[in-house]
Amino acid sequence: MALYDNQHWLLSHVRDSFLATDDTGMCEMVMLGEDIPKQMQESGMLQCYPGREESDDEDGLDALAESYDIQMDMEFSHRQRSNTAQRLEKMDMERKKAAKVKHVKWEHNPNVVTPMDQSELFQRKDFRKNTSLKRGHSLLSEQLEKCPNLPQNPFKEYAKFDGNAQVGIPVRKYRIFMCMLPKEERTYPLQVVVTATARVLDFIGLICYKYASEHPDHNLKEDISRYGLYITEDDGEVDWAFPCLDLRETISKFEFTTLGLIEMKPSDLARHNAVSCVEKKDEEDLEGKDKEQEEVANDLAKMEGHTTAMEAPLYQSYRVYIINKMRAKTEIHLGISGEKIEIDPVITGKGAARFWNRQRAVSYHIDNIAWCEVTETKGSKTMFTLVYTPQSNAPDNFLGQSHALHQSASFKNHDFEADSVTAEEIVRKINHILELHSSASRKEYLAQKERKAARRKSFHLHR
Repeated sequence: MALYDNQHWLLSHVRDSFLATDDTGMCEMVMLGEDIPKQMQESGMLQCYPGREESDDEDGLDALAESYDIQMDMEFSHRQRSNTAQRLEKMDMERKKAAKVKHVKWEHNPNVVTPMDQSELFQRKDFRKNTSLKRGHSLLSEQLEKCPNLPQNPFKEYAKFDGNAQVGIPVRKYRIFMCMLPKEERTYPLQVVVTATARVLDFIGLICYKYASEHPDHNLKEDISRYGLYITEDDGEVDWAFPCLDLRETISKFEFTTLGLIEMKPSDLARHNAVSCVEKKDEEDLEGKDKEQEEVANDLAKMEGHTTAMEAPLYQSYRVYIINKMRAKTEIHLGISGEKIEIDPVITGKGAARFWNRQRAVSYHIDNIAWCEVTETKGSKTMFTLVYTPQSNAPDNFLGQSHALHQSASFKNHDFEADSVTAEEIVRKINHILELHSSASRKEYLAQKERKAARRKSFHLHR
């Protein structure tokens, strides 16, 4: 702190402070431009400002006795180093450079070197001869030849948790003391970077992988679940008052940066084995429950299939479209039961539409039905066909040429269109009924399909 006894300067500084800190601007309007000491001197009231004559040639203060302008947002630059610090740094750099320089003292040899000695020291070589260059043999090649079959790292599956090669993934860095090694080999910690999402067990595997890569002749156990990570002091001393880290937890959960890897204490090993047994038992119970649920689902599916087959002979009517030979569609009611299949037209139009899209009501006994299958699926619509044998003794069952398509001399078919769910349900219901009624028409149709397939196969073989 600097002390100043000039009352005139102090008063002027106070006035300027009011001007700088007043946000309303009232002080500036009232006091700016006023020279109160000068006014007091002219009015003969100089005693109000004692010390005005004691101002010791302060060139920094002008005649108006105003202080410097105060800038609220002044940015102070960094203080430059002193000459002493710069000189010390320069001397330190010179010492480092001088340590790399080796001085050799040259002394004159009083002994005279004879020409014979010179010829031995500096022998002449004939470089004009074509000497074959020998292929160099590096130390790496020698080491590879000595070790043709390097041992495989048993912990290589944990290399994926190494955080050194990860980009954009949170990682954690730890200092690991290998406490199970001899004293001279565990002095310095092993620096390991691991991904933050790795478990403690995975982190132990990564530590073993790192150590095994640097020391191929290691004696680590392949069962890493026998090792544990304990809280360790900075000098590598293990704090046995705390248990080891839980192998199932994520490593980023723990904030300790210095840990020690050593075989688990009997108490920690017993606790870990008990937890593992409980987890295995829970997994077995879950697997057993899953198997039971699968069996129940299979039984329900079988029961549903049996129920569908049992309900198939019951009468049910569907609203579908029948397609004639000219690909015209007519809406009908398709009634299906265990004894017959009925086709009843839905009469909705009048006049010409009713005349051109006429469809007679027709009924077929179930013994005349030979086959039913899905033929085509387009989006939400599905087409299926119904193969039957016409009844010659029943005149009502005659169908015009616009509604029947001759497949052979004895079989005809109807094509229908409906939404996918309805079409699949109709085909499944008719097939269940046909399986319960083994009619002659069905047997003949299946035999005819087999004969056609055999002829087609023999044609391709003899081609």
